[in-house]
Amino acid sequence: MPFAVFCYDLLIKNGTVVDPANGIHKKMDIGIYEPNIADVFEPGTMPGRVCARKVIDAEGLLVVPGFVEGHGHVLPLAFAYPIEELWKRGITAICDMGSVSITSFNRCRRDIINSAPLTVNAALCLSTLMECDRYYDINANVEAEVDKYVIKDVFETHPDVLVGIKLFIGHASTPGAEKTIEVMKKAREVCDFVGCPMVVHVAAPDIPLPEFIGYFNAGDNFTHTYNKGNIIDPKTGGVYREAWEARKRGVIFDSARGGRNWSAEVAKVAFAEGFTPDIISSDLTCLSNDPRTSRLDVHMSECMAMGMSFEDVLYHATNVPASCMKGVHPGVKRGLQANLTIIDLQKGPHIFNDAYGVEYEGEYKIVPKATVVRGKVMYNELKTDY
Repeated sequence: MPFAVFCYDLLIKNGTVVDPANGIHKKMDIGIYEPNIADVFEPGTMPGRVCARKVIDAEGLLVVPGFVEGHGHVLPLAFAYPIEELWKRGITAICDMGSVSITSFNRCRRDIINSAPLTVNAALCLSTLMECDRYYDINANVEAEVDKYVIKDVFETHPDVLVGIKLFIGHASTPGAEKTIEVMKKAREVCDFVGCPMVVHVAAPDIPLPEFIGYFNAGDNFTHTYNKGNIIDPKTGGVYREAWEARKRGVIFDSARGGRNWSAEVAKVAFAEGFTPDIISSDLTCLSNDPRTSRLDVHMSECMAMGMSFEDVLYHATNVPASCMKGVHPGVKRGLQANLTIIDLQKGPHIFNDAYGVEYEGEYKIVPKATVVRGKVMYNELKTDY
């Protein structure tokens, strides 16, 4: 090959690229022509001069597919997290899980999603009462106020960003067994009519898992898996047999950590049995924006503390949530959008805290140092040459 000059828009050099889906774990440089990855190559192997308008030196750090937040809240909600702060968490795509309903989604699409500098998908809240911030009695009259025909119209208008319908069971959302079953039945009816997955916020409902898990189909999302009162059978002390059966038939179990939905006690039992999350997500809101809790990088570290490898954690915080979304294709590969996160995998020990104040120790902590979205550097703590 004749001598050539490769002058990229952005060059990330000297980092160790880790991309579990593509089987990469080695020191490599990444050349980017905005918005895509142009080349991924071992340092010194390009047959010519390599330069760029902007160069980030990632020596001693890991360069990974950009984090995909499979469960967050950035659309209008009293406690929504600001989109422009996501870069600090290493997040390059996000699915808003039920912040809004059919009442305001058209406006949200126009005013927020269309202009967002990263990919935003959404699941609509089943109840329109979410628009009133009436979280605790959101299912007060779900049978009467939910119109499946209007919901289907909205889904058919926005098939490129809508990924499901969100409902709430447990806490004060569905007081009593009868209300829980009523809401599950209504959600199942609507999701089957629309032809979309059901996303269920499960928070210690008034009936045990075996009595409602049958409403979940393949592709449906059981979110807040490791909260108390959700998946542990009090009779055996282990994960419900019915939860294992649901996983086998394709139900997706999402950690959705949040500020109050992660019990170290539950997670230790479940992880020890091999019941690890399909999706690792943080349920990021301004209510849980705490360095010890609901940040995705912190929660990924918590899952490592519970026994998952770094590669497994990364895969379940990138490729798996992306597979449930529209237009999200993570990876460090030529031709893909340059959505990348540069992290420092800091060796500990580190102390973590669950939602109930329980402390536990982990060996590693993931710390985002730079975030690239569609080839643009959105956040950077590292040395950059221009």
